[in-house]
Amino acid sequence: MSKSHGRKSRARNTSRSRGAAYAAANAGTLHQHNSGPSNQDLQPGNPGGWGVQAAPDMRTASALIGACLERCAPCQQALAVKLLAEDPIVLAVTAGSVYSLIAADEADAGSLASEAAHVFFRTLKSSPPGDGRSVLRCVETLDPEDRSDLLEDALNLWTFFGHKHPGLMRSQTTGHKSTSPFTFSVPGSEPEDAAPGTVLDLSGLAHPARYGVRADMTLTGSGRVASVALVPDPESPEAGYDDLHQRLAWEPYLPEGLPEEDPAWVLKVHETNGTLLGIVRLLDATLVPDKPREWRPDAYDVILWSAPEPKPVSAAWLECARDRGSALLYGPLDLTPAAPLAPSRLLAVHARCAFTDRL
Repeated sequence: MSKSHGRKSRARNTSRSRGAAYAAANAGTLHQHNSGPSNQDLQPGNPGGWGVQAAPDMRTASALIGACLERCAPCQQALAVKLLAEDPIVLAVTAGSVYSLIAADEADAGSLASEAAHVFFRTLKSSPPGDGRSVLRCVETLDPEDRSDLLEDALNLWTFFGHKHPGLMRSQTTGHKSTSPFTFSVPGSEPEDAAPGTVLDLSGLAHPARYGVRADMTLTGSGRVASVALVPDPESPEAGYDDLHQRLAWEPYLPEGLPEEDPAWVLKVHETNGTLLGIVRLLDATLVPDKPREWRPDAYDVILWSAPEPKPVSAAWLECARDRGSALLYGPLDLTPAAPLAPSRLLAVHARCAFTDRL
């Protein structure tokens, strides 16, 4: 039996025994990530324009983009390594397909990107429509480190576009004459006056599941901490345990315990009056292995909750949050008297508190 055939057989056995799809098992991951574009969505319509006879296999790229959108770090790492080991055209199409969504309008789209991404972006902009041969040659000339940088930046854009405009992942482009769908601003300035910089456009980032919040204090092994309970909106069937655990990757709640602070999660608190403004998850600036984790402090991946009106808290809560600089977020909390609190059905994350004048 050849090594390839043996590997495929093991993948099929793993798929059958654990209920995972064969493609996921064969890709080295037991998770299915379908949030991103499909293999067909990513494939170029005219392979000949890329100098190849058949469309490249984009299944790894499809799974990787889905893993990024669903915040599955193990799959991101494994699939990024696998993609970088595949034919260079896979990386070229992965990067080119997302950059082409903004190439016509957003001159500064790569302002936070690596030098490799700048080179790729310039090559893409100068290429005739439908001609991918020059960008493929560009990728082929990059060394392994630059290819990793290009993939990282492309995945950052895929993550941002995917959460903000899901339709753009399904072969819908902005077109050459449309205006940019994004508003760029910097803290303390008006969007129309701001130069391209920190992304602070909040539209389209709302989490699909709706929650209310209740501020309280929780006794942990580290003492009393300021905490916020999430209460599912009865009219939002997406909200609940599965949403917090699977979509947001919250960990099981440990009574009297305090998880390690997660830099991705931020509780926004008004710096003057102390009211709660919202709960956000920051955009991960690093999505490939062997890179230190970086977080863009004002670029949001998702807004889990935003206050429709000022949400006051007690003086004790505010003092504790200021002293620690963090708060415990937990849920889902069912406030109906008939349902007693069951810690085994709670999830939590230790979030940083950011005191600011706006979400």
